[in-house]
Amino acid sequence: MHWGKVVIHCLMLIILFLLAAIFVNPLTDGIENGTMRVAVKELLRIGFTVGLLWLYARLFFKKSSGYFRIHKLFETDKIWVFVGLAMPLTVIAFYLLTQFVVFEKQEHFHIESALAFITVSFIMACSAGVIEEILFRGYLFKLIEDKWNAITAVCITSILFGALHLLTVNGLKLVDVCLVLIAGSLVGIMFSLIVYKTGNVWNAVVVHIIWNFFMNSQMVQFAPVADRSHSSLVMLRLKSDSVWITGGTFGIEVALPVVVLYVLIICWIGFRKTNVRRNTFTF
Repeated sequence: MHWGKVVIHCLMLIILFLLAAIFVNPLTDGIENGTMRVAVKELLRIGFTVGLLWLYARLFFKKSSGYFRIHKLFETDKIWVFVGLAMPLTVIAFYLLTQFVVFEKQEHFHIESALAFITVSFIMACSAGVIEEILFRGYLFKLIEDKWNAITAVCITSILFGALHLLTVNGLKLVDVCLVLIAGSLVGIMFSLIVYKTGNVWNAVVVHIIWNFFMNSQMVQFAPVADRSHSSLVMLRLKSDSVWITGGTFGIEVALPVVVLYVLIICWIGFRKTNVRRNTFTF
C-alpha cells in the first residue's frame, strides 16, 4: 500500500473515532440523572466506535480483526492484570510514603454514592481502554507496521496517543503540554510493547482499564490542599505545588514520579521474554 493511502486510512480511522465521540453526546442529553447519562454515553461510545472501526477495516482492508491483533474478546495473559493493579497501587503508595500527599477521610459518602462512583468510573475506564487500544494499538499500529516497521509504528502511534490527550484538558500551559506529550507518548510506548510482544490487544486493554479505573478522580483524587471542590472515594491532598509532583493542569498521571514508573515498566517489558498468547484466561 502506498504511504499516502496509509496516511489517509489512519486519518479516516481517527476521524471516525472523533465523530463517534461527538455523535453520542446529543443522544444522551435528555437523561437527567448525571451518573446514568455518563454511563449510557460511554457504553454507546464503545459500541459506535468499535463498530465503525471494524466496518471500515472490513470494507477497505478486507482483513479480520485477528490480523490487527484484536483476538477473542477479553482473552488476556494473567500477568497483565497484575501489572494493571500494581501500577496505580505503586503510585498511591509512593505518594503516601514520601508524604507528598496526606489522606483525607471522606465522611459524607453513602453506599449509593459510592456504588455510583465505582460504576461510572469502571464504565469510563472500559470506554477509554477498549476504544483507544483498538484504534491505536490495533488498527493504526498494524497499518503503519506493515508499511514501514514496528519501531515506526510504536513511535507514531505513541506520539499521536499523547497528542490526543491534549484535547481533554483546557487551559494548558507550555509546561503542561510538554508533560502531557512526554507522559502520553511513554504510556503509548508501554501499551504498544505489550501488544507487539504478546500479539494481543486485549492485554493492553486490561492494563489500560485498570489504570484508568483507579486513577479516575471519582475513585482516587489527588487534589491540592487548598482546593475543597472535589469529592472522591479516596481523597489524597497534595502537600506540594510543584508541577513535577502534581502533574500540573492535567494531573498526577503526567507527574515526574509516574513518568519514571512508565519508563521502568517499558524497560521491564522490553527485556521480558514473552510467549505470545499463552497462559491466558477469558473474562
